[in-house]
Order: sequence, then structure tokens, then C-alpha cells
Amino acid sequence: MTLNFTAPDAGAWIVAALQEQGRDADTANLVAGQVPRGFQAYARIFHPAMGPDGQPVRWEQIAARRGTTMHALAQFAALSGIGEDGVPLAEDSWEGEAPGWDGLGAAELRAMAPLLAAHTTTPEQIHLALWNGLAFIHGGDQVEVVIEDDPALDAQQNAQRAAELAAKAKAPAFSDAVRNAPTLQIGSGYRSFYLFTGDGQDLASPLWARTSLGEQRQSPNLAWPMDRKWLMSTELYEDSTIVGGPRALIDALLGCAALEAWEVEADSRLDAAGDTRNELPEADTVPFDPEELAGEYFGGEQN
Repeated sequence: MTLNFTAPDAGAWIVAALQEQGRDADTANLVAGQVPRGFQAYARIFHPAMGPDGQPVRWEQIAARRGTTMHALAQFAALSGIGEDGVPLAEDSWEGEAPGWDGLGAAELRAMAPLLAAHTTTPEQIHLALWNGLAFIHGGDQVEVVIEDDPALDAQQNAQRAAELAAKAKAPAFSDAVRNAPTLQIGSGYRSFYLFTGDGQDLASPLWARTSLGEQRQSPNLAWPMDRKWLMSTELYEDSTIVGGPRALIDALLGCAALEAWEVEADSRLDAAGDTRNELPEADTVPFDPEELAGEYFGGEQN
């Protein structure tokens, strides 16, 4: 099925539910700040980190290596010893990369989608919301393009070819009618989304657009069925996805071997204050002295 652009009215219930809870800073840091209260149960799906070999790694594996504790409200920095800027905070910091900021991974979405579709009476009608700030949507210079020269062409021909290819790559992926249409506005300004409808297959691998750079597929930031049995939310720049829904769905997510899922409550904290089991290492504030290091090195050679 093809994703169909729709008006934001279908998401008004989410806005109303979040407003009813209040918009104070404390509420924003709770599970209920993303997925409102009222569902039978909630789950947090952790996005995998990236190992030194480029392979995905579960948080529980990192915790086991460092001797930290994996739990439902774990924070990656405290668990791994890697700061938000990617800099190690301790000698035993995990040697890898934090989860990316591009949302739920494709493998995790494919594992979740059939479980979500099985727990709604309207699997053929699922709303998918996509953040309106993605570069490919609007095109322009935000789209990064790398074009290699064709050895069969001379410099002038390559320059013309590069300009033509760059122009195609930087063209907006969404039509003017879609890009200029009203968006679903949830809370603060950056929570602005284009809303589409699709089915369970679209949820598993949503095709937002085809461009000269290929198919643009990315996990939605929000998804819910027409009957509102569940709601899936992946906040921008977050390292986990929250799902609220019926007890049977949450149990299915928790039991899915392809997911690293833990049960949470609507009032569970998702910020650093929520991780009370792991202590964030203090960064080394002693300034680096190259002369001292050189002295120790050469002094060791003399011995």
C-alpha cells in the first residue's frame, strides 16, 4: 500500500491527552510526556549501540562488560561510560558508539510491526507521522551529496554532470502541497510532523519518497492505528522508543527476541534522574600537559 498524506486532525487526540496532563518540565521527562496516560501497559524499546566492529550491540551486553546494571530506566552515558558528546568518561568506558540519533532501527521496526498490527482491529488503517525537519523532505543545501568524477569525461563535463546530479538530489522529496500543508503540532516547536495513513506493511518499512538518492525509508516518529489501541513514539535525538497499548501487546514486545524491551510505567522518568542504579563517571578535568607526558616518556627511556 502507498502512504497517503492526511490532515493532522487524526492526531488531535494525542495533543488533547498531553495537554490534559500538563506541560510542565517534570511531565515532559516522563513516559507520559511522549505516550499519554490511559493505556494498560507501556514498554521501552532500546535502540542498539554500535560496536567497534560496526555491528549492533545491546545495552545489556555493554552493561555486562562494564559491570553496570541494565534496567528499564537505564541511561546510556551512565551505563556505558560514554558522554553525550561521544567522549569516554572513564578508563573502563565501553569502546563503541552510542545509539544513533536517526530513530528506531529498520530491523527493530520490522520486528515490532507485525506485533503492533496484530493488536488492533484496524491493521489496514495506521497513521504514521514523520518529523517535518528531515533534510530530504525540503531539499536544498541540507542534503549532502558526494559525486565522484566520471573518468570518461573531461573536467568541464564532470562539472556539468555534478551540477545536474546535485540539483536532482537536492530537489524536495515532498510536493509543495504537502510541504506547505498544516502539520501535527505536539508540544514544543520541534515536535511538528507530517501525517500519513498506511497499513501494517507500510509500518514495517515505510516508503516516504523516491529520490535520485534512492528510496527514503525511515521509522516514523509516531504511529497509531485508527482504533487508537496503541501508540508508538520515538522522540527526536532519543535512544529508545516508547509504546503504550493493551497488556497483550506489551507482553508480546517484551517477549520478542529481536527487541531489547523493558516494561515501564506512565510516570517512569526517561531522563538522567531516572537511572538510579548507575553512576555517571565524572569527566577528567585535569588539563593535559604534553611536557609532563614527554618528560615521563623520555625519563622512562633513560632508565
